[in-house]
Amino acid sequence: MTSTLFFNLCGAGYFLGLFVYLANLALKRASLRRAGTLIVGTAFLLQIVGLVIRWHEAGLVELAAAERATGLTLEGAQRFVVYTRHPPWSNLYEMMVYMAWGVVFVFLISEVKFRIRFAGIFALALALVSLGLASLTTDAAIKPLVPALQSWWIMIHVVSSAVGYAAGTLGAVISLLFLVKARERVSLSSVAAGTLVVTMGLFLLLGRGAQLFTSAAYRVKLLRDMGDELVPAGRMVGNNFQPYYVPSPGVGALMIVTLVLAVVAIALLMRSRKDDVPQGLPRYAYFAAFGATTATIGLILVNAFTQLDVKVPDDVAAAMVVPGPWRLAIESAQWDLALFSIAWGGQLFLLLAIIFPDKLRTLMPDAARLDRAAYYSMLVAFALVAVVLVTGALWAHYAWGRYWGWDPKETGALVIWITYALYLHARVTYGWVGVPSAIIGVLGFFIIIAGFLGVNLGYFADGLHSYGSG
Repeated sequence: MTSTLFFNLCGAGYFLGLFVYLANLALKRASLRRAGTLIVGTAFLLQIVGLVIRWHEAGLVELAAAERATGLTLEGAQRFVVYTRHPPWSNLYEMMVYMAWGVVFVFLISEVKFRIRFAGIFALALALVSLGLASLTTDAAIKPLVPALQSWWIMIHVVSSAVGYAAGTLGAVISLLFLVKARERVSLSSVAAGTLVVTMGLFLLLGRGAQLFTSAAYRVKLLRDMGDELVPAGRMVGNNFQPYYVPSPGVGALMIVTLVLAVVAIALLMRSRKDDVPQGLPRYAYFAAFGATTATIGLILVNAFTQLDVKVPDDVAAAMVVPGPWRLAIESAQWDLALFSIAWGGQLFLLLAIIFPDKLRTLMPDAARLDRAAYYSMLVAFALVAVVLVTGALWAHYAWGRYWGWDPKETGALVIWITYALYLHARVTYGWVGVPSAIIGVLGFFIIIAGFLGVNLGYFADGLHSYGSG
């Protein structure tokens, strides 16, 4: 049995658990909730088994590589050291699987402590997105560790980062629930406007800012179907491979329409922000913006399945490393789709809150309990990200001979830690309990995305941590 089998089984378990939790919202039966938690717990154990098997598989690869390099048959303690030095979180595939583990781990602990209905739905949805991204990663093969990763610091550093970022993610989810629940402190109109602001930010970032408006094009990776895998098309620029990006037909124009509708909806919602539940024109403007977001994601998916013979200029084709014919696929924009889906999920949740405000709020704990749960989650995230920074500095000294070099990944982790420090400082020193701290908590999730995935995928800058992007 391979690790992939257990990862697939745990993914199926998480999906079934998500379905049971959704059914529990409608039927409100304690037995359904217990069954859902049992299913998720079982799937979580299957994922642990998968991670252990992946570690074993990686250990065999390391032993084979070491014995080829030395010409010796390793035995005893030396064999054990080489066999165990490759834990299952050395590339982006393994990290996405492990981040799913971290999110579910933190959720299960919170379920024992706080029992927040919607936390399981959000946590499992994010875990499934993470596992889905892992399955679409082009380089999932186990390879011998690069020298920088051959250190026992990886054990503490990566475990702390996975659990810390997962705790921050759960804190962001609970903060969003607080903003929906606390009708005396913030209106649904304001929260709905906030979700649209976040969506606009993602659209502008992934649409490449002003280029989206000047070209009316949203660009995705061009791929070549090699039978058993999809290979990015591109060319060599110096010693670096540069993927080639082409417009996804019609998506750019639709993104611009979505941004315009979002601006209109935000303006109308903020004008009526004193109304808890938006009515009339602000309500329909939000629905229209949500519909446009849905249509944008849908068109990206349609193009991924239908654009099978993409034409490029002859001079560009001549410089391609991979020969044609070329096509689009889910892998052309898998990370963008994940971020769009998260924004869409937030919009959908607010849509349901606007349509069924009383029903949705009755399913949540009281606002004070949500605020306390978010605070504890952020406290854990703050402590563990501090461990990430300290162990990362020690590891960097071991690997590169310096403790800190303002590498993009180091800077990203520092910004994440500062965000949680600001959250705690604002609460303790200035009494920003409730809405202000919840807003910081929600924004912290997107800072995690920027600091973790944004750097790994090269959205912001390349650095020494590029080995994690494969």
